[in-house]
Parts: sequence; C-alpha cells; structure tokens
Amino acid sequence: MPSFWRLRLLSACAALALICCGATQAQDTTPPAPAAGADAAAAPSTPPQPTGYVIPPPDAAAAPAEPAAAPAEPAADVATPAAPAISVVNPEVDPLRPFGYVIGDIVTQRIVLEYDGKPLELGALPPLERTGNWFERRDARIERDAAGRRWLVLDYQIINVPEELRAIELPALDIETAVSGRRLQTTPMPLTVAPLTPNVVLARAGLEEMRPDDPAPHIDTAPYELGLHAALYAGALLVALWAALALLRQFNARRRLPFSRAQRDIARLDAGSIEVWRRLHRALDDTAGQVVRDHNLPLLLARAPWLKPMEADLRRFFEASQTRFFADRAVDGVEPRTLCAQAAKLERSALA
Repeated sequence: MPSFWRLRLLSACAALALICCGATQAQDTTPPAPAAGADAAAAPSTPPQPTGYVIPPPDAAAAPAEPAAAPAEPAADVATPAAPAISVVNPEVDPLRPFGYVIGDIVTQRIVLEYDGKPLELGALPPLERTGNWFERRDARIERDAAGRRWLVLDYQIINVPEELRAIELPALDIETAVSGRRLQTTPMPLTVAPLTPNVVLARAGLEEMRPDDPAPHIDTAPYELGLHAALYAGALLVALWAALALLRQFNARRRLPFSRAQRDIARLDAGSIEVWRRLHRALDDTAGQVVRDHNLPLLLARAPWLKPMEADLRRFFEASQTRFFADRAVDGVEPRTLCAQAAKLERSALA
C-alpha cells in the first residue's frame, strides 16, 4: 500500500505546480495601465515632421485610379433543393377469388389504369420475375375492355405451397408512372393455398394401398367405320364410273371409227364374198382420207402411224386384191376378215 499513497502524493504535487505556472504567465502578459496625467503631457500638439529629403507625392491626376472594391454582398443562406412532391395513386383493383388455390395455379390480377377520369400511363411494365416465396410473375400486359377502359393485367403462378392450408399475400405493387412524382401503388391481397395431398394418409382400409391402373379408355370406332365405308363406296363408285366411261368410249368407237364399223359390217357378210374385200378397202380409204393403193401406202401409214405393225400384211393384201378383183379367183393366205379385226383393235387402242 505505500506505493499507492506515494502515487497520490505525486499527483497532488503535479496539479499544484500546473496551477502556479498558469497564474504567473497571466501576470506577465497583462500590460501596465498608463497614468492619466502622463498621457496628457506626453501628447504632442503637432504631428511629427519628417527630416531630410522628402519625395513629393505623385500627381493625383496621373496616379492610376484604383478599382473600387465591389460592395460586399450579404451572404445568402445556402438552401438544399427541395425534393419533388410524390403523389400516390391507389387504383381500382378487381377482386380475386381468395380461396381454392394449389401449386401451379395462375392468379390473374387486374388493375384499372385511370386517375381522376383520365388514362394513366405507366413508365414501364412490372418485370417478369419471382416475387417472394410463393409467386412468380409470368406475364404483364395492358388490355382494353368493352367500355374502352385500360387495365394492367398481371399473371402470377403459384410455385410453392405450404404443408397445410395457409393464407398468403399477393405482393403489393409500386410502379412509376409517366407523370413525374406520381406513383401507382396497390396493397397486398390475401388468398389461401393448400397442398394437393396431405403428408400423412389416414391408416384406414384401402387408403394406403396402391390403386390399380385405370383401364384404357374405350375409343368409339363407329365414326371411323362410317368414314371407311364411305371411302369404300366412293371408290367403288369411281371404278364403276370409269368402267362405264370405258365401255361408252368403246361403243362410240365402234360406231365412228372406220375399221370398227367395217368389222361390224363384215361380220354380217359371207366369208368368201367379194364385198368383204370392198368393205376393207373402203375402211382403208376412210382412214387415209383418199384412195389407197400399194404405191401410196406410206401416205396411209403417215396418217395412221398405229398401222405400221401391219405394213407387211397390208402390202400382201393389196397384191392379193389385184388378183381377186381383176383375175376373179380366190387368193390363199390373205383373210380380209382377220386383217380388219387386227386393224380395228389397233384403231381402238390408239383412238378410243
């Protein structure tokens, strides 16, 4: 304990020394007050005159005038610019269904864009992003209803659900409008969400077992069968029409084509009659458009190129025709009936 009291004594001495030094310095710096009589006697009656050569003062006119100092302006108080006034617009919001939502549902919020009966223009649409734990903003658009009113339509998707029925809030909005200092604000809107299935299934008969697969849905084949039958009937009708058209063309060909008419006429004549030869000659002339003989057979083939496979048979026919008409005897190896049938077949294939 002696050291403690020694320290206390040293501290007291140091404080006393500081007080004494301060008083001494104050006395030294204070000037002595002069006596009143001495001041009056010592005051000179005239100002002191300079001694020696005195430099005359410059001409006042030649001396450059010093610029007058600008009058000091009173210091103005520096004021910070006032912040612009912000007005808040609380628009009309369509009420939502506040219950019955599950994960994945889309919640559509509709906000009217009007203020004091005038259209309200937004600076920008709200960004498409996740808003909190429960919602994600999927779409933001402006629509116009039948009355011409403009609506801000926001689609939110529920991306999380609690483990049991719970009330959550659709987030509030704070959107800048096209008018400076005016903002559109809405309040949170509550709604309830619930999980699709409970975490724990009641242990009752049949609730914990896996349910069997649903049977495959029955597809009604009656419309398909009806369509198939209609297609088959339409196809059969088309085939019948095609066949009828082919028969009609063949029938018309037998009536208008030269060799087909000759074949029908020759069928009614005697096989050895000379009229058979004449009828075939007439069919050749009708096909060529003029009288045809052995020397101008190329003209017939040029008018009817489909007869070229029978060129040799036709030359033999013309040679045999000379003998049949001018020698008046039968010719072996040439049969006009067969030759006419071959020509009629080629004729129908090419022209019918």
